[in-house]
Amino acid sequence: MRRVELSALTGIRFYAALVVFLYHVPQLIPGMNGLSEGWLVFNSGDVGVAFFFVLSGFVLTYNYADVFGEGLSAASYKRFIWDRLTKIYPVHVLTLLIVVPIAIYSPQLPLDWRALPFHLALLQCFWPSPAPAFSDYLNRPSWSISCEWFFYLLAPMAMFFALGNRRRWVPVVVTVGFASGLGLFLWHGQSETGRLYFVSRFAPSRFVEFLAGVFLARVFLRSSGQRLAALSSPAQAAGIVLIISGAMYEPYAAWPLLGGGLLYTPGSVLLILGLAYGHGVFAAHLSRPVLKRLGTASFSLYLIHQPLIRFVRGVCLFFGWAVHSWPVFGAVLVLMFVVAQTAAFLICYWYEIPLQKRLRSVDMSQFRRPSRER
Repeated sequence: MRRVELSALTGIRFYAALVVFLYHVPQLIPGMNGLSEGWLVFNSGDVGVAFFFVLSGFVLTYNYADVFGEGLSAASYKRFIWDRLTKIYPVHVLTLLIVVPIAIYSPQLPLDWRALPFHLALLQCFWPSPAPAFSDYLNRPSWSISCEWFFYLLAPMAMFFALGNRRRWVPVVVTVGFASGLGLFLWHGQSETGRLYFVSRFAPSRFVEFLAGVFLARVFLRSSGQRLAALSSPAQAAGIVLIISGAMYEPYAAWPLLGGGLLYTPGSVLLILGLAYGHGVFAAHLSRPVLKRLGTASFSLYLIHQPLIRFVRGVCLFFGWAVHSWPVFGAVLVLMFVVAQTAAFLICYWYEIPLQKRLRSVDMSQFRRPSRER
């Protein structure tokens, strides 16, 4: 059964991608980082990624609860994985092809060709070591897509357990056990670089945020609509306050919280729950058609913006240009956004969605293993 679309959750995707964009532009364009230092809005890229992870768990469970809530089958699992792959892989490959020549001529980070097969297979964050730092090469935002791919592989099982009554504690116990083991491993003998990698980039470590979204969807699907719907606006406000508070505290956080998404998970949970009910001024704003279109193109924006910024960075370094004033800072920021958003619209509506529809029309039954002849 197709569920009602939660329009506000589509619109909020644009703002989550925008937060990441606002972090990367000053980080990469020469001179801008010196001006943006200390400004929260330009130093909160982790917020957008953590929010996406929680949102992903929620939306997938909301849409697939009827499929995986009562059981798993090879056919449903295969169909789910194929649909997820058709969502993320076409844009990932396109942006990877765009960024390869840029990375080859990068003067500050020469391309480690060993990273290419890991990026092609979306395995750069499956790598259980901070060195080689495969996630730092090529299109760096794709590290979170590698994490998402890991989540997708486990999602049907996570939904099956989380949506049950007696079995719902299984993923919680497994996650707590993994976190405890990882904590002991990192506490003894790991460098700060190693700790930061395993907390922020290692895909299994970020699964807790996705799992929070899965359980949030369980609450949303099984709760009394009227009772929680009345708390929609307060939940949104509290979520935004918690997210901002987490971003303000992050520079002072210890390594278990620094770089990961745990600081932003409580706020993301409240904000998503509030927006799912669709009440309030903010939810109404996010449900507008223009925000829906921007939200739909947010995945393309997320993956295309850094290759474009890196290209402009290369031009600036070649000519010795740098930004030294706020008027130029603002002009560069606006121009980069217009270019990146235009590219995102073109990729989304002329490439991503058409190709996704074509690939999803494939009959998966033709890939079944043939039965043995007797």
